[in-house]
Amino acid sequence: MTKFTDPIGFSKLDAYRSCPQKFKYAFIDKLPQPGSPAMERGSKIHDDAEAYLRGWITALPEPLSNWQDEFDALREAKCLPEQAWGFNRAWELLPNWLHPTTWLRAKSDAHYIQGDTLIIIDFKTGKYRVPSTEQIELYAICGSAVYPSMEKVTAEFWFVDADNTYTKQYTKAHLVELRKKYENYFAPIYADETWKPAPSRECKWCNFSTSKDGPCQY
Repeated sequence: MTKFTDPIGFSKLDAYRSCPQKFKYAFIDKLPQPGSPAMERGSKIHDDAEAYLRGWITALPEPLSNWQDEFDALREAKCLPEQAWGFNRAWELLPNWLHPTTWLRAKSDAHYIQGDTLIIIDFKTGKYRVPSTEQIELYAICGSAVYPSMEKVTAEFWFVDADNTYTKQYTKAHLVELRKKYENYFAPIYADETWKPAPSRECKWCNFSTSKDGPCQY
């Protein structure tokens, strides 16, 4: 029986919920998966955002140029772009997310402090879609763990193609209470030894499906 022992994160939780066998192929067997033009574009937009916020470039390329005022405000607020956080099981921030005791990994696209509030932002590309409440919740929990003195955390998704935002605000006390919820979400992933498939309409897009010459029977 094979067990998962690597650090967890929201994308892995999402993959496990979709199909445990798909999770095994991707994160235990680490079978290669092809990229896509959308993924490459999203990566470039994130790189452009970081470069502007760090002052490496002086002009925002499209579609970020439509957010000029917002990005200038981030620079004025001295935001920190592209921060990779690693936490141990006590939700303590580690020196880096490659530390041997890393249990959870999260990345902040941009964040800054305003009074007693941490504002943490995730840039999204593509069409606007109602975001996962749990994804933004987990970002807020991680931000609060990094900045425990902050009384509030405002977590935002910026849909840079759709010119739209999604915002939620949390109190520190609430975020500490929510930690147990995610510990319970992650626990079955570490306990699983069977990695049963969960066939659905999503199979036709899965890189591991039989229709794409993958190892899965579906």
